[in-house]
Order: sequence, then C-alpha cells, then structure tokens
Amino acid sequence: MTFKNRYTFLLLALSLCFSAGADTQSDFFTPHKGGVVFPHGFLKGVGQSTYQNGGHNFWPSLGYRPRSNWTWHEQEHKTHFTLDRKREGGWSLLCLRKSSPIDRGESVGISADVWNRMIDDIQLMKQLGVNALRFELPWTDINPEKGLFNEEALAYFDVYLDALIANGITPFIQLFWLVEPKWFFDLGGFEKEENIQYYVEYAKEVFKRYGHKVHHWCSMSEPGVVSACGYILGTHPPAQRLQFRKAGHVLANLFKTHIQTYETLKSMPHGKDAQIGIVHQIMHFEPKNKHNRLHTGVANFMNYVFCHDVIMRFFKDGVFEFKPMRGKKIRFKDTRAPNSYDFFGMSIYSRMTMAPAPTCREGEIMQDMVWAIHPQSMYDAIKEAATLGKPIYVTENGFADAKDDRRPIGIVSYINALKQALDDGYDVRGYFHWSLLDNYEWNMGHDKKFGLFEVNTGSQNPADKERKPRASAALYRNYVKIAPAV
Repeated sequence: MTFKNRYTFLLLALSLCFSAGADTQSDFFTPHKGGVVFPHGFLKGVGQSTYQNGGHNFWPSLGYRPRSNWTWHEQEHKTHFTLDRKREGGWSLLCLRKSSPIDRGESVGISADVWNRMIDDIQLMKQLGVNALRFELPWTDINPEKGLFNEEALAYFDVYLDALIANGITPFIQLFWLVEPKWFFDLGGFEKEENIQYYVEYAKEVFKRYGHKVHHWCSMSEPGVVSACGYILGTHPPAQRLQFRKAGHVLANLFKTHIQTYETLKSMPHGKDAQIGIVHQIMHFEPKNKHNRLHTGVANFMNYVFCHDVIMRFFKDGVFEFKPMRGKKIRFKDTRAPNSYDFFGMSIYSRMTMAPAPTCREGEIMQDMVWAIHPQSMYDAIKEAATLGKPIYVTENGFADAKDDRRPIGIVSYINALKQALDDGYDVRGYFHWSLLDNYEWNMGHDKKFGLFEVNTGSQNPADKERKPRASAALYRNYVKIAPAV
C-alpha cells in the first residue's frame, strides 16, 4: 500500500471511530479534512538520538569504541532495585539477586545500526516530507578522553551535516542528551561545579567546527530527568537513589552549565546568528482520585522529584530554589537566566495519572508507556511555556505503540492541539516527532517502539536492520503540511 493510500485509509478509520461516539477529551481527536497546514518556515521534523540508535562507534583512528556513563550502567552496574519491569518470573520492585538495571538485561548494542546508515536514512526523512532533524552530537565519541577531540568523528558529522542541508533538512543539534563520556563521569560529572569547564570546552569545539552552517542548538536535554532518574529514582546512571540534596546540586550545576555554554557560544563567530535554547520535559503528575491520600501523595512526590516548578521559575526570574527532604534549601539567583536562551524546547508526551501506580482515566487510550494519549497536555504545555516569553519548539513528542494502532490517533490529536495553540496566538515554531526509527529506550531496553519506521533494534546482526515504514508514517507525511512561500 502506498503512503497516499495508507493515509486515506487511516483518516477514514479515525473519522468513523470518533464520529461513532467514542469517549474523547475534546475536538482535538477529530481529523481535519485535508490535514493541518502550518505557516511557511515552520519546522516539521523528526528526532533521533545517536546513542539510542547505535551506541558508540568504533573509530579506527582511536582503535577503540569510546565508553560513557551508559556503557558503565549497562555493562558494569548491578542492582537489587528494579522499577516496573518483568524480572525473575514476575513483576517486582526488588530483585532477589543483583542484576542489570536495564529491562531483560539488555544493552544498546548496535540498535538501529545508525552509524552505518546515517546518510541513507536521510531518504526516510524525505519520504516523510520533513524539513528538520533534531539529533544528538555524541559528546562521548567527539571528546572520548579528557583534552582529546576526535577528528575522525568531527569529520564524520561534517559530511552528515552537509548531506542534511543539501537535502533541505535543517539540523537541530542537541549537545547533551543524557550521555556523557566515561572520563567525565569518573570525575564526578555534573555533581561537581568545577567540571562544568570540560563541557563548555566540548561545546566550543563543536560550535567552532559547525557554527557557520548550523543555526539551531540545544545545550541540555531534560535536566530534570537527569537529576530525578540519576539521583532519586536510580534508574539512570549514576543509579543513586533518594539522594535529594545531590539531585538538587546536579540540577543547579546543569543550569549553570547551560548559562556558561550559552554565553560562550554567543561570543564566538556566528554566535549572534545562532538560536540557542534548552529542552525541558513537561510531565505533570496528578492523582486519579484527588480525595485519596495515597494517590495524591504519590502524585505530589513525583512532581517534586521532577522539579518542573523549580525549572520554570529559574528560567522565568533566575531564582533556583530546591528543598531536599532533609536540611537547608539549595538556593541561588542568577539574573542572567531569563536571557540565557533564545527559544524554549519542550518534550511533551502526556500527563501521568497516579492511582498510586501509573494508570489512565475512563475512556482514555494508554500507550505502551505508562501514560495515556492526552492531547490537552500538548495545548496546556504550550500555554505554560509561553509564560516565559520565548519562541517555543516542541522538540519531542511521540507514541510508544508496537502495534501502530494508537499512534495515528496520537498524531492527529496532538497535531490538532498544536495547531489550535498557533491559532490562539502562541509562538510555536516547530514540531519534532519522536522518533524516526525504533530505538533503545534507556533503562527500558528495546521493547518500547516509538519509530515511524520499524527496526529490529534488539538484534546484533547488521543484516536485520531493514527500515519498514509503519502505516502512521504515511499519516505524518500527509496530515502535517507546511504552507508554501507567498
């Protein structure tokens, strides 16, 4: 079936479904005849994490494959603690014996084999009709040792960036995406303020190399996830749990790193022409029953852990204030913060309903993750982000759906919500669907399928890496349109 025929079939099915009286949250679920048209210049993109789609590359000039904090987490770290996964014959929060912190003991491996197929995959983007790609410059591969910058990797991405631009695809670079070099990790990473200099050096090196041809840069991806999952929940490296004070200091240092990076890059050649922002995951937790103390307590705790209010306040007025469970507040003020970003990038998937475990409300459609399809979250997140007074990019939004039977509903409803936000006057300049390909979903391993193109990421055989378009790829291509130049 061609892309066009798949699109027509999906729209017909969705129209029949929701005209038949399905319990929906709003009119966001109703498909617009002919799709949705965004203004000329709007970035219609996809996202791709270089690490999640292929781990680290073997570089002949180095003679080895660089190691990172995630290499350590996957291959060396063992734990009794697990979260929301099948282990030892059943669901468990506490394993009887130490085992891998990754579901089913998996590691990223070659994942989608993106290192060998990166240039070829540009044709997949063209099939989708996108004009932008948000992707990660892998800090670990570019800066594999303290003081060493890998010329082979830098040259590799020179070729890749040129190929993207030649094909009409705007590069939207993510400098840090949860993965840091092992040498930096061994120094204490972002736990120590004195380590910030090493990140800034890396950012300077790549901006010096690519700043003349790349105009969109993200300094940090989801700092709240780094602190929460690394130091309170313990699901990401360094896999520490309930270290509230340390989590607060790490979050503060990530913000200080962002500001130093922003000011450094802006002062360099081409810096004034660059748009430099930060990406924050907006995920609100709410009790299923607000009168149930357990539901409410868990939701409040998770909101506290992911620090949404702390993050928004800092970028609004420069005040950082985090209260650990014990001891004094961590507080400082940096008046540069409100002017330390040219745009605000946001990851938005849903809101999470706690009862006390994650669940959904009556009539909602669950994804393969622990949240529902909830397009109102898109609109509400944009409305909230707009209070910062900066242009907004939806840098990450997508749907875990191995069967591809809910993703079409998600695409239509969230795109409709985004278009409504634009029509209501909110300054949104781009949308990046997560993701182009199936990938490795961090501590959850290979079974969460976000890709518009299906790939067998769990296999370690390069011959198994055929890209197969899901039906929703046709929907994304044809439902989301960009107006031509006037």
